[in-house]
Amino acid sequence: MWIGAGQQQLTGPDGSRARGRDRHADGTGRQAEGYCPGAGEAREQRKGPPLATSDMNVAGVYELPLTAPCPSSGSRATPAAGGLPEDMLVTNVLWLCRLRWIVVGALVLFGALGLSPTWLPGMGVLPHPDWPFAVAVALALANAAFLAHARRLRGLGACPWARANLLAQMVVDLLLLTAVVHFVGSLETYIAFAYLFHIVLACIFFTRPLSLAVTAIACFLYLACVAIEEARLVPRGGIYTDMTLRDHVAGSPGVRLVNTGWALLTWFVVWYLVSYLSATVRARDAELADSNRRLLSAQEERCGHMLRTTHELKAPFSAIDASVQVLLRGLAGPLSSDAQEILTRVSTRSRRLAAEIQEMLQLANLQSTVQNPPRREQIDLADMLRSCVAQMRPLAEERGIRIEEQIEPACVRGVEEYLRMLLANLLANAVAYSHRGGDVRVACSQKRADGPVVTIEDNGIGIPAGKLPHIFDEYYRTSEAAQHNRESTGLGLAIVRHVAQAHGIRVRVSSAPNAGTTFTLTFPEDPNFAITCKEKGLGLHTDC
Repeated sequence: MWIGAGQQQLTGPDGSRARGRDRHADGTGRQAEGYCPGAGEAREQRKGPPLATSDMNVAGVYELPLTAPCPSSGSRATPAAGGLPEDMLVTNVLWLCRLRWIVVGALVLFGALGLSPTWLPGMGVLPHPDWPFAVAVALALANAAFLAHARRLRGLGACPWARANLLAQMVVDLLLLTAVVHFVGSLETYIAFAYLFHIVLACIFFTRPLSLAVTAIACFLYLACVAIEEARLVPRGGIYTDMTLRDHVAGSPGVRLVNTGWALLTWFVVWYLVSYLSATVRARDAELADSNRRLLSAQEERCGHMLRTTHELKAPFSAIDASVQVLLRGLAGPLSSDAQEILTRVSTRSRRLAAEIQEMLQLANLQSTVQNPPRREQIDLADMLRSCVAQMRPLAEERGIRIEEQIEPACVRGVEEYLRMLLANLLANAVAYSHRGGDVRVACSQKRADGPVVTIEDNGIGIPAGKLPHIFDEYYRTSEAAQHNRESTGLGLAIVRHVAQAHGIRVRVSSAPNAGTTFTLTFPEDPNFAITCKEKGLGLHTDC
């Protein structure tokens, strides 16, 4: 089958010419040749890893990704020294809620172990079945409320309430954590360092001033806990059965002061380091995002300039071709055989360049994100496919190629001009890269499980399996394709890629050298249009 760069000219209903081109497999193991616009006929061979000779005749299958790999010009802005963008905060709100369920489970497990008279005492821990369950219930109720609010935020997309949700979660967590610190032991255990989790997360999520506020809240709550215990307003907590450490801390004011001071100092040092690193990373990310936006803007400007320049070149080449045709027909006087040969070459070259300009304009229009997207409408896919086959049939008959049709009623929604370009390029390539006297089979069906499926198959020069992932690149052509059809530029399948990704069409290619190529297009399912087309096929509708 083909995947080639058929540069054959197609005349549309508006009189414009479009050339379908593609790339073809290389039966010699050489990598593809790339065509560079503006470099005349010079082609430069692309270097790549050599393919084993045994791989040249192996059939391959490749499916085009539905999404384009490059970012759009509408990349989100990241504050230079601020927190995360709102859309990322929404994701982190949900993540923090899911993480909190693990904490709830740990508290319930600890409380359940406290119900046993032997488990915890055997490890030197006092059983406390009451407070773990109470804290777990309070944390679960709060988390359920935060999760419900977070799911509403996800439906709204980026919104300022995501930051408030995260801040509220951290404040509630710090309050409940302070209760846990008291019951476990504020000075005789390392539980107080659990505050660091929230300090680090605040540095990641929020701005430096806001993360400092979270750190200050943690310090205040911890100092309040210690102060209340020192004032004997509540009994001093603890989980160890051995009272020696607790009594030592209780009887040593210096130890309590040192432990509390080191904890607070550690928290502020961690805040400073993490917030500084987070701000530095966000500032660098903002610089990269800004550079990316400038590059995309420059690319859009160059694309627009190329679009205008190529459009201005259409008229001169058309005028050259028209003048040459006048001379060749003898309307300006008889010509010598040498002059006729030269003018024939000029005519061929001008037509080819005019077709290349047409394809460059098509590709530039597809790549442009400045202009308003064209309106999508209901399209009779079967009629469009028959029209493209009718346009291609004269060239196929000239080369002795038979086009077999098995087209059933099918409807899709899309941009008619773009879908016509997609089908025309694939059909042109199928004919261009078929051997003389070969066959091209075109099928269209409407499946119930999926959307409409179009299959275009040939038994032409085929493509090596290792080169299938590259055939949709701009100006990519294999050596075999270039030798079989020198008129191609390798833009046809690039146009196919842009149209397919814009319309959500799954493109599957299977090919083998000298065995042909099959393109399978699976269009998105649209039940309304499927029913309409089914009724049309029964003669109940006259439009689709």
